[in-house]
Amino acid sequence: MKAARLYAQVLVDVSLGEGSGVDLAGITEELRSFSGALLGSALGLKAFESPMLSDEEKQKALAALCQKAAITPFSARFLAMLLKRSRFDLLPAILGEVNRLQVERCGGLVGDLVSAIPLDQPAIAGVIEALTKKFQKPVHLNATVDPTVIAGMRVTINGVTYDGTVRSKLAKFASMS
Repeated sequence: MKAARLYAQVLVDVSLGEGSGVDLAGITEELRSFSGALLGSALGLKAFESPMLSDEEKQKALAALCQKAAITPFSARFLAMLLKRSRFDLLPAILGEVNRLQVERCGGLVGDLVSAIPLDQPAIAGVIEALTKKFQKPVHLNATVDPTVIAGMRVTINGVTYDGTVRSKLAKFASMS
């Protein structure tokens, strides 16, 4: 995800640059909405990856979509750059990295929480509260579901994994015998 982090850094730096007049939160939400619509569509990303369309046709299609969706010129240029460099598929990862950079800029930590089933907001809030106390910094977690996790959860922050899954406990138990 090195490429996604680089594109996210450029997006953040340009939007926060002096006199840019760009609202990073608004741009991020706009790109997130566009990404959701694009990836949620039957054709979506496939149309922009198709070898049947020339690069010029893809750029025209993107411009038409941006105009119809009232996408700001800043976001439209960013999307056009991604399309030109065949990096359109990185948009969700780029947005995740933008979020990570924003949290880190405020002195917080970003981590990943993986569980067997979707966790409700109070459960996630409890984990965040415990981690915030442990690290004495604000913590933001990206929650995902992994069906291979039997039960429990696994949290990774700053490259350190705290594994509370049943699988890890069974492995630990097996190594003791």
